[in-house]
Amino acid sequence: MPEHLMKLAVYGTLRTGSDNLGRIEKTTLIYPGHRRFPAMIYDKGGCGTVVEVHEVDNEALSAYDHYEGISAGVYQRVRTDVTMDDGRTTSAWVYLAGEKLLEQSESFIVITSGDWFNR
Repeated sequence: MPEHLMKLAVYGTLRTGSDNLGRIEKTTLIYPGHRRFPAMIYDKGGCGTVVEVHEVDNEALSAYDHYEGISAGVYQRVRTDVTMDDGRTTSAWVYLAGEKLLEQSESFIVITSGDWFNR
């Protein structure tokens, strides 16, 4: 992978249907009941979250940060390990629920499959 590209794991409305799938363990995929998009939280007892892994450059990552509301606290971007379907492990950026979403935790619905496309 060229040095200027980074891996980004996406799990909800940013998924494209790619077959480059993996899972982030010890997470739970949630659906804030009043919204049309999911969020992911770390959860030691969670079933894991299905993700697609894409390669993005700095410009695209900045655009995703803006789209995901990083500066407003809607989501936060963190680096995590992803276990790919073929068993390899890779490191990727992922967006977790930020402070603004976590304030509304009473409305969260758990997506038990861990897969936004299979909810």
